[in-house]
Amino acid sequence: MTSHWIGTAAAVHVKIAVDGGFAMFSHGELKAIEKVLPGDRVAYYSPREGYKEGAELRAFTAIGTVLEGGPAEREMTAGHVGWYRPVHWLAAKPADIYPLLDRFSFVKKRSHWGMYFRKSLFRIGQDDFNLIAEAMGVGDDFDRQQ
Repeated sequence: MTSHWIGTAAAVHVKIAVDGGFAMFSHGELKAIEKVLPGDRVAYYSPREGYKEGAELRAFTAIGTVLEGGPAEREMTAGHVGWYRPVHWLAAKPADIYPLLDRFSFVKKRSHWGMYFRKSLFRIGQDDFNLIAEAMGVGDDFDRQQ
């Protein structure tokens, strides 16, 4: 059964992952990437451009499907090695989180929505994932774009 995930990462790190065709969570921890299996769908949420610096984005910045293979180790940034899985990333546009907050079933209290995204990886339902896919411009075509 397909699971749906949100990973939280700086946009500069998401770009590295998308360009490299992989996903890494929790700074490359093995136990995080072991949760995500081939066929699962993932979306990255980026609170900022950089890690603790740069402009605020508060947007979904990548969406795709985990491919067969992994987990395996690789260098993410200079001197930082972590565990990853290969991912087929879709050609999607960034999506501001604010228009989606009142529609997400997992956000029980809008005033505390940020607490969910402090986790570097968490599972969501398919309907919530579909909202993200639609906002990123891949909506109903998600399966056909694989």
